[in-house]
Amino acid sequence: MKAIYEKDGLYSSLRPVVDWCCRHSYRRFEMHGEENLPEDGALILAPNHTNTLMDALVMLRAYKGPTVFGARADIFKKPAIARIMHFLRILPMVRQRDGLRNVLKNHENTETIVSTLEHGVRFCIFPEGKHRTMHSLLPLGKGVLRAALAANAKFGHVKPVYIVPVGIEYGDWFRYRSTCMITYGEPINVTQFVKEFDVQNEAQVFEPLKKELASRMSGLITYISDDENYDGKWALVRILSCPQRTRSLYGRMALNKGIISRIENACGQHPEEMAVLLCQAGRFSTEMKRKKLSHWSAGKKNPAGNALLKGLAAFAMLPYFIFCAIASLPLWATFMALKKKLKDKAFRNTAGFGVKLAMGPIVFALWAVLALCLLEWPLALALSVLTIPSYSFFHDYIEFMRRWISDLRFMSDRKLKEEYCRICSRAEEMLGITR
Repeated sequence: MKAIYEKDGLYSSLRPVVDWCCRHSYRRFEMHGEENLPEDGALILAPNHTNTLMDALVMLRAYKGPTVFGARADIFKKPAIARIMHFLRILPMVRQRDGLRNVLKNHENTETIVSTLEHGVRFCIFPEGKHRTMHSLLPLGKGVLRAALAANAKFGHVKPVYIVPVGIEYGDWFRYRSTCMITYGEPINVTQFVKEFDVQNEAQVFEPLKKELASRMSGLITYISDDENYDGKWALVRILSCPQRTRSLYGRMALNKGIISRIENACGQHPEEMAVLLCQAGRFSTEMKRKKLSHWSAGKKNPAGNALLKGLAAFAMLPYFIFCAIASLPLWATFMALKKKLKDKAFRNTAGFGVKLAMGPIVFALWAVLALCLLEWPLALALSVLTIPSYSFFHDYIEFMRRWISDLRFMSDRKLKEEYCRICSRAEEMLGITR
């Protein structure tokens, strides 16, 4: 069996298709901080983990070269699955909960990771160990630290070992065709870190290294301290960020982080008043969700004019939507069926990607053959080209209509509009935020 980092012809031929399907699983895809990636050493990428398999896929898509990943070991129990995972360049990472006997297998995996890094291939591991759809971080595990310190002990005297914190930010964890942004942070030079501590036992640097990594990771995402007020804080952020729109995903995150900073400061200075405000924001958010309304419907300066323009756009795009609905029927029908069976909603984006990857090429090829058999080639070619984005456009149009209907319903809901104005007015007073 080939080493996991070695070039594989089949893998290389499939990679562009996977990357293309991944990119088009999102309406917008941004990358920032690539200048922070060192070129003089071994790189261990450490992203946050919120959106199941899509986290690994967006990290793979972000870099054209080879990347080896780490994943929880329980996925590898069946030999056939283990072989597939090896082909996909994914290594099992055993955790303490998997039992002491299995943890001992990590020594072999660590040697593979070190060899991967020594051969100039990146290794990506999610330090939290499991995904969670929240704007926060779970406690980091030691796997990323063990790999970095083992690599440093093996070849740190030849080239430095870096842990690069990465922030992955999604517009929505559960809706297919949302937005995605990857931000690379300032790397931690593990080789230098160990030298500065000047200790005999490298285990003594675990805690300070883990603390530094957690600090840098939290600075790359919309981060809310994970406490009992999380829901209220995030609800207030969504309410206050609606009127202050920005096209840039990075700008949107910066806006959210600025609001969170103000909320945290106000909670420290006026805890009782803020508890009331956060409770109001939480109730408002719950009511919006119950009525299936989007937070983006609030705070519009000219809601009637905006709704009119959306209605005209929806009418203009309707013919192509009907075409796309027919052309991509096998795909979206399969996706809808899978969605109903998923217990964890975070897997919805993965299901949407998987359907496009597995069925898309076949369905679109069949349409092309059918068009060539029934139509003149110029028309057949045009029809074939129009079918390629049909699956994506189908989802985009559905989302567009959902927001348009939400705008109309919010405009007619007097109680919700009044509650929104009360919350914003109180937030303006408490946080110094103007609408």
